[in-house]
Amino acid sequence: GKVGTGFTDRALEEIRAELTPLERTTPAVPAVPRADAREAHWVEPARVGEVSYAEWTGAGRLRHPVWRGWRPDKSPEAVRREP
Repeated sequence: GKVGTGFTDRALEEIRAELTPLERTTPAVPAVPRADAREAHWVEPARVGEVSYAEWTGAGRLRHPVWRGWRPDKSPEAVRREP
């Protein structure tokens, strides 16, 4: 999905530096909707980031997502969708 707020210029530079070595050409998850895949930049699922949000929409998207930062204490395998 897309997170459009919560980033400083410095944070964006740091995120790009962290993710560039993890780039891949295909998604790591199945059945990505075409509209979402069109502008996506795929990376290996090796890092966990925290995003706050208002709610899940009926379409399964986050409403008003805000980037909070990396979670080095979490592994990608431990991540689950919150209700």
